[in-house]
Amino acid sequence: MTLHVRYDHQCPTCNAYYIPYDVDVPCPNCGLVEQERFDFISEAVASARFNFKTQGSYVPKAWFAGSLADHILWLLFGLLEEQRKEPDGQSFNGMAYKLLGTMDWGNQVYLRDHVCAIAVRVYEKININ
Repeated sequence: MTLHVRYDHQCPTCNAYYIPYDVDVPCPNCGLVEQERFDFISEAVASARFNFKTQGSYVPKAWFAGSLADHILWLLFGLLEEQRKEPDGQSFNGMAYKLLGTMDWGNQVYLRDHVCAIAVRVYEKININ
């Protein structure tokens, strides 16, 4: 068992998928700053911590990505686990950007930096609290 986050969002201007997780987070594709906000960082931290506490790993044994948020969580879990298992002295930000840069983003390249920013925020919250 693990904690899923069911949330999907598209920019009303360009239809890009993203998560408006903070007040100053614009659409990573067109730059629109919307009113809608979703506290994804807290949800992601809770899910990652739950996985680690119950399974000894940030990556759950089974996962179904039923939403954009779940898909991003899956990426985050892998990044957090990589940093935990192989801390090579590189900053989490550098490692995350490097690994996310190796992925094929298709027509959603705009999501790479967005996911990286989310990952850094989640990593910081996990390590602060």
